[in-house]
Amino acid sequence: MSQPIRHLVHLGLLVTSLAASSGCINFAANMIHAITGNMKPADYNDLKGKRVAVVCLTDDGMGTDASSAMLTSQIHALLNTHVKKIDVVRQSEVERWLDAHSSSDADYLEVGKGVNAERVLAIEVLNLKLKNGATLYQGRADITVTVYDVSEQGKILYRKQLPEFTFPKMGGPAVTEMSEAKFRSGYLAVVARTVAGLFYETDATADFALDATASSF
Repeated sequence: MSQPIRHLVHLGLLVTSLAASSGCINFAANMIHAITGNMKPADYNDLKGKRVAVVCLTDDGMGTDASSAMLTSQIHALLNTHVKKIDVVRQSEVERWLDAHSSSDADYLEVGKGVNAERVLAIEVLNLKLKNGATLYQGRADITVTVYDVSEQGKILYRKQLPEFTFPKMGGPAVTEMSEAKFRSGYLAVVARTVAGLFYETDATADFALDATASSF
């Protein structure tokens, strides 16, 4: 065990013992959180140093609509910011390939080969709904996130399913408060952050107050 880690362990034990002796368990929890942080590790961390093509599939097809473009753009930015040495294929390059081929017949492996990617990050956002009844906005979609290895003929390296991904969890802004386009943009931003966050360390507490932001999109 390294010296810094040993010091942290000793400090954590000391804080716990002192707090327990005085009955201040909450104090101990708060102090340990301050020492160790509350970061959640990446669900999958093997995109570092890889050339990655990001492709979104929605109910309207593969990379052919505004929702796909919005998701891809935001996921690009987040991966470039948070994943070290990643080489994300430019969105325009993927779009040119899709425009030159029949996207309805294309598969993720073909896209990856076409843009010389090592990995394809495929995000499928299907059965998208934006309303809960007639008066409230609430986004819901079936999301599947998959990483394919292009060099291994499309071998699946990682897959995560988020069935009926809902935001906000409770309630939602009234349809009289904003346009559907604005709510769609906000919902897709949450989807992008959730998907990209599978590939780098994130703050485990960041989503606790997220629902409160829905009305301020």
